[in-house]
Amino acid sequence: MRRALGCAGLVLAFACGAFADFVADGNLSEWGLTPGSNWHNSIGAFEWTEPQVGNNGYVGPGYGGQTFNVEAMYAHADSNYLYYAIVTGFPEAGTTYNGDKYYPGDILFDLDPRYVPSGSTTPTGKIEFAIETTSYDSTHPHGGKTSQNQGAGSFYWDVTLALATEKWDDVYYPAEIKRNGSNNQADATLMGQTDFAYSNDYYGSSHYVIEGIVPLSFFGDPDCSSNTIWWTMTCGNDIGMLQDELPFGEVPEPGSLLLVGTGCLLAVGYVLRRRMK
Repeated sequence: MRRALGCAGLVLAFACGAFADFVADGNLSEWGLTPGSNWHNSIGAFEWTEPQVGNNGYVGPGYGGQTFNVEAMYAHADSNYLYYAIVTGFPEAGTTYNGDKYYPGDILFDLDPRYVPSGSTTPTGKIEFAIETTSYDSTHPHGGKTSQNQGAGSFYWDVTLALATEKWDDVYYPAEIKRNGSNNQADATLMGQTDFAYSNDYYGSSHYVIEGIVPLSFFGDPDCSSNTIWWTMTCGNDIGMLQDELPFGEVPEPGSLLLVGTGCLLAVGYVLRRRMK
C-alpha cells in the first residue's frame, strides 16, 4: 500500500521536498539508499548504520557474523504515518546456529523507557507498543496466527515481553511479544494491522529488509520524555536500539504538517545506541 510522504516537523524540522511514495515491500529505493553499497538515505530520514562485522564474527553483544548482523535502522514520518526500515543479515525464516534454531524478534517500542535490560531472567515490566514480524506456521513457532488477525504486521499496545532465548554476559534482551501456549493470543492488546514486509527480494540473502508503515493514530498521545525502538533475534546476538531523549510538543491541530499521534516518538529525531559488550 502506498502512502504519500509530506513534510513534517515539531522540535526538529524535516527537509521538505518531492519525496517518493513509501511502499512496505523491502525495496528501499524511496529512501534513496542501497544496502551493501550506499547506506545513507537521501530524503532527510533519521538513520543509523553499522554494517561491519568484527573479528571472529563479532556483532555485539554476541557473535554469528553477517547472518546475525543488525546493519541499519531508518525512521521517517509525515503528518499521518510512521515509516521505518531495518536492514539485517538475519532471514525471515530464522537460522540454525551451533545446533539451535533462532527466529526474528518483534519490533518493540518502549516510550518511557520502562524496560531496561538487566541480569533478571524476567522482564521488569511491559512496553507500550510492538509489531509482530512473523506469522505462525510450522516453521515460525513464535509468530502470530493469521487466523486470529495476529500475523506479521499486527500492531499491539500494553505489551508483555518474551525474552531472548540466550543471554550475553548474564543479560537477557527483550525479543518478542509474549504469547500463550497455543500461540493464538498475545499478552497485549491488538490495535490492528499495518503495512509490513520482511524481504530479501531486492538485495539477496546478505541483506534482508524489514519495512513497515504505521498510522500515527495507533500510538495515541503518550506523555513521555524518551523512547526506544528495539529489534533483535531470539538469540540476542546483535541488538538494534534506536533512541531519542527529548520531550515532545503539543499535538497540533488537524491538517497541520506537524507530527501527530506519537508525540515524542518521532517529533524530535533519533539517535541509535547499541549496547556493546
